[in-house]
Amino acid sequence: MDKAQAISKAEHYTIRELHALVVSGRIRLPEFQRSFRWEAKDVRALFDSLLRGFPVGSLLLWKRPAPAGRLRIGVLDVEAPEVPDALWVVDGQQRITSLVNAVDPKGVKDRRFALGYSLTEGTVVPLRDPDDLVVPLPSLFDLGKALAWLNENPEAGKEAARLQEAVARLSNAEIPATTMEDADESVLREIFDRINNRGRRLNAAEVFDALHGGPGKGLTIEGIRASIASQTSFGLLPDVVVVQALLVRRHTDITRDIHGEFSDSRRRVSDFPSESREEAYLATERALLEAVRFLQEEVGVPHWTFLPFRFQLLVLTRFFALFPSPYDRNLDLLARWFWRTSVAADELGISGSQTDLRDMAKCVVVGEESSSVQRLLASARLSGDPTPPDLSTFRATRSDGKVVLIAMWNREPVDLQTGEPMTVEALADILEGESTPSAALSDLVPVTALGEGARAAANRIVSGLDRRTVTEYLANGVRDLGSLLLTEEIVACLQNNEHERAIALRAQLLGAYLRDFVTVRTAYQFEDSPPLEDLLRAVSSSPGEKSAP
Repeated sequence: MDKAQAISKAEHYTIRELHALVVSGRIRLPEFQRSFRWEAKDVRALFDSLLRGFPVGSLLLWKRPAPAGRLRIGVLDVEAPEVPDALWVVDGQQRITSLVNAVDPKGVKDRRFALGYSLTEGTVVPLRDPDDLVVPLPSLFDLGKALAWLNENPEAGKEAARLQEAVARLSNAEIPATTMEDADESVLREIFDRINNRGRRLNAAEVFDALHGGPGKGLTIEGIRASIASQTSFGLLPDVVVVQALLVRRHTDITRDIHGEFSDSRRRVSDFPSESREEAYLATERALLEAVRFLQEEVGVPHWTFLPFRFQLLVLTRFFALFPSPYDRNLDLLARWFWRTSVAADELGISGSQTDLRDMAKCVVVGEESSSVQRLLASARLSGDPTPPDLSTFRATRSDGKVVLIAMWNREPVDLQTGEPMTVEALADILEGESTPSAALSDLVPVTALGEGARAAANRIVSGLDRRTVTEYLANGVRDLGSLLLTEEIVACLQNNEHERAIALRAQLLGAYLRDFVTVRTAYQFEDSPPLEDLLRAVSSSPGEKSAP
């Protein structure tokens, strides 16, 4: 049998043509297939290359129908009509988004696209304060606008020749493109794989969406990330975590090849054999949302960067996928499991590996809600009193450091700027774009004042402000010092530069609080009995579980 084929056609587009295609709704950028990731420096480099005549790579487009809808491309909102021959972007989204936004007057709303051409330097520069010799790119894009700008800035007249040359280069620049026609999904799958194996590799989410999501197929991995973040302020989960959530929900082996995820053979071993791709994405979002809400509301984890281990979120996602309405008792026990795996990771031999995820995920079995919880607890059984984290070697990126941070957060730390308890929304703003919780932490004492001792947990508070600002707020009086595990005596020591005494006092306060916190949360001294409803069912000889997928 012949291999699947497609018709491809080589074309070239000017920036003006691409802009017209975007604002008319002909070009479609799958809204969440690959989020816009370029920074201002990347957009500057693209335009600098165009103005210097350097190649900028080619686009890969897929011609197919598109429904009517509202599109968001960079800062541009487009009311797109239904079209039979839309150009869906397979490769080149970052370049198209950058090109059309930077030359559109609306693009200045976003610092990444607010760019101009410096007539003195002959380079593309950020469009900051008005500068007589920096032409905004939207004006450089059109000769009429460029001449009008020159008329308004006569002092730039000596650079008129350079201005005209830049306008010509930008207007005449052509972006090569290959358009695929009559291509089915198998062809697109092969194309994506080949793109993924040259140059900058696509990440796990992009590959998975390329194969199973994308144009006309509803939600994507990026869509799930954005939805969870907007509904919970838990932050944008790493895309690989969402891919793993989708996989572990369907089967406990997350190392499997993703290409045939929805093939007949794979369906037969899935815990959800009859669901479609669209249903899998939607169900993953629902289960992941429930897991995040459980972590925030029942466990006290405000943001994904505070998670000691990612497998905890993934196992909970599988649990809520299989048991969407669990018993309250099982929720309490799941919280104990979370804290025991977090606090006693060394004792339990937990490192956060894929092996840990697989072993824990295997505990969660279809139709066995309470038994699944009991198996998880058995995998995290403690031999004795849990040992609180060592506060002298605090690292915000380690699991024991994150236990300390969650404990601090559960004191409801006061927001020094508002005088009210800090909200998850405020924390999410501080941690936007961050992969660790460090940006949310402030030092009480300069690191140079105590040496290594200043790096201890006792020198950190959750505030997101720089140390000098924190010091100013503390000097002016804070209504709820206790929420920050501070006292008037500690603040007085800080103000008098008695740094060692201040940190020693806070270490005592933090240590005592953490010991109590760990004891309560792990509940190691209590029975882990299943829900009473299960016991009553057993007595009445009516086996079965309450929840089913």
